[in-house]
Amino acid sequence: MSCPELNIFPIFSKIKSITKTMKRKIEAVEEFHNAFGLGVLHNPKANLGLEKNMLRYKLMREENEEYLEAANDGDLVEVADALGDMLYILCGTILEHGMQYKIEEVFEEIQKSNMSKLGQDGKPIYREDGKVLKGPNYFKPDIQAVLDK
Repeated sequence: MSCPELNIFPIFSKIKSITKTMKRKIEAVEEFHNAFGLGVLHNPKANLGLEKNMLRYKLMREENEEYLEAANDGDLVEVADALGDMLYILCGTILEHGMQYKIEEVFEEIQKSNMSKLGQDGKPIYREDGKVLKGPNYFKPDIQAVLDK
């Protein structure tokens, strides 16, 4: 049984557009980090030290909690604010880890992997709570290969 052919060119076109936009956002946050004396690495590094690791984690957790509260309250302005702050903090975390030169390729690798979750019939497979499940053609993203380039 073969996998149905998928026209992936529109998908890759959208990814390129997303990554260009993402690059501009990371550059804007880098300007902020430079202006405020915050960390920007130029080579990938996993462990930033306990204090900085915890700070980045707490910043992201705080925005996730604000998002949940706003969404549950039906407050669209606060949802938008929380999502914008999440993106800003994520871009800062990317910079702190020195991943700004790799994150676009990491995203593309994850996108390809996620699209491989489709079922044999080209349709999504869902768990009863709505989570997308891995189809028979799923492959794990090769993040290490991206980082090694």
